[in-house]
Amino acid sequence: MKWAFRGALAAIVIALAVWIWVTLFPGPEQAIRKRLAELAKLGSFAANEGALAKGLNSQQLAGFFTPDVEVSVDVPGLQRVKLSGRDNLLTAAMAVRGNLSSLKVDLLDINVTFSPDKTTAIVSLTLKVQANGEKDFTPQEMKFTMKKVKGDWLIREAETVKTLSQFIFRLDELSLTQGIAPPMEEPA
Repeated sequence: MKWAFRGALAAIVIALAVWIWVTLFPGPEQAIRKRLAELAKLGSFAANEGALAKGLNSQQLAGFFTPDVEVSVDVPGLQRVKLSGRDNLLTAAMAVRGNLSSLKVDLLDINVTFSPDKTTAIVSLTLKVQANGEKDFTPQEMKFTMKKVKGDWLIREAETVKTLSQFIFRLDELSLTQGIAPPMEEPA
């Protein structure tokens, strides 16, 4: 009976030690996933966010990026938006918070690939954004280049990845605005 109790107690202590180790010292992929979850949370905001919170959250959001960050994203209804530097990113984040009543950001299907030295990583993911409480959203495939700086994973580059579905959508859009007929399928 004593051996069973000691064995169970030892198993509990070992499991607790492993849990503490993994929590305090996560692997690089877990650290990136945790960082991206925090980024999505900071990027999201409710309609009742106060002015002080808008500024503070925008500042914290900018802290997830390197000072020399390069961002190139497709914004629905606008042309491709390009930003260079953390200061420009901060200004854009403040503008978004000032012009939208609410925003919900989700980062899905996260895939992480590391460089051989594990100091940089390419992260591909699906960005899902819902603005002003609307139910409709346009998912976008994104690619982040992340760099480990002083123990934190920061985004160095962020860009929208061109997918086949975006190409077909743009082709249909072009045919409607320019009066160009889309290619016809040949009968079988």
